[in-house]
Amino acid sequence: MRFRRASTDSWELRDIHPLFVSLLAELPKVAARHKKAQSRLYPDPIGGADHAELRRDWKEHVRPELERLFASSRETVAGDVSALDGPNHGGKLVIPGGHLAAWLNSLNQARLVIVEESNFSEADLDHREPPDLATRRGLSLLKMHFYAHLQELLVEAAG
Repeated sequence: MRFRRASTDSWELRDIHPLFVSLLAELPKVAARHKKAQSRLYPDPIGGADHAELRRDWKEHVRPELERLFASSRETVAGDVSALDGPNHGGKLVIPGGHLAAWLNSLNQARLVIVEESNFSEADLDHREPPDLATRRGLSLLKMHFYAHLQELLVEAAG
């Protein structure tokens, strides 16, 4: 897979392996599975202290905005991956510069979801051992690492 600036306001992934094409295509759906990752995506704003008014304000004002932001980011990414050229066309994806924030947001959502769903520990995430791709857990770890790598590329591109 190659990553490069395609124009002054877009980036391009090309020569994407078919496995990674499928991981990109499923990114918005993975990122949307918030059920098990609630505490990571919508953390308690006051860390257990008893401030009912602050919690209520957060629940009424901040959380709905976060949910809208997350959904909007996933929709943007879904639109971009819908134009993904599959492996039969060389595996190419163009990411407009104006979509970088949505991509970073969606990749982060997906990574948090995968970590929570799989109960990964720090030791699982340290890259010391290659993931066992014969298991669901190993595939989840590969997916999480791929999303992290793509997030790192986009952060560097944005900087």
